[in-house]
Amino acid sequence: MRMLDAEPDIIKELKEESELIGQRTVSGVTVFTTRHPTLGKLVLVKAPDGRGIVVEVDE
Repeated sequence: MRMLDAEPDIIKELKEESELIGQRTVSGVTVFTTRHPTLGKLVLVKAPDGRGIVVEVDE
């Protein structure tokens, strides 16, 4: 598993390229679970300011 800081454009791009599996928002923080065609399973965490964290999940 690997975690990376991500600017708003990266979060948006990865979300658009991926199949959305689930989404949940709590206190302005949104978590997306996705399946990217080349990167595999990803968890995208988006803060209210648009920045976030990308978590690559091992298969």
